[in-house]
Amino acid sequence: MSLYIVKDGEQFLWVAAVLGEEVYCYVPDLGTFHRNDGLRDDYFMDRDLQYEQITVARAQALLRSGLRPLDAEVMADHLAEWREDAGALAPEQVFASVVADLR
Repeated sequence: MSLYIVKDGEQFLWVAAVLGEEVYCYVPDLGTFHRNDGLRDDYFMDRDLQYEQITVARAQALLRSGLRPLDAEVMADHLAEWREDAGALAPEQVFASVVADLR
């Protein structure tokens, strides 16, 4: 598993985690990571966005910094899905998986 800052040009979009063939994004509104199929497609195929690999410490600092909530109007459908997501991952789970992969 690897952690990334995802940007569109200079615009910050996500803190993301790649776990096998799945890509999860951190949703500040919910405080959890959620599978993001569009981001997965971009990471593995399209590469329209930029991915900067980061450490667990950097990801933790970003989450503590109080990332801006998502645009509730634009992201309404995604937020509704993610609120019901039984497969959501707590940041601690994601970070522990990254550390375990380093060993």
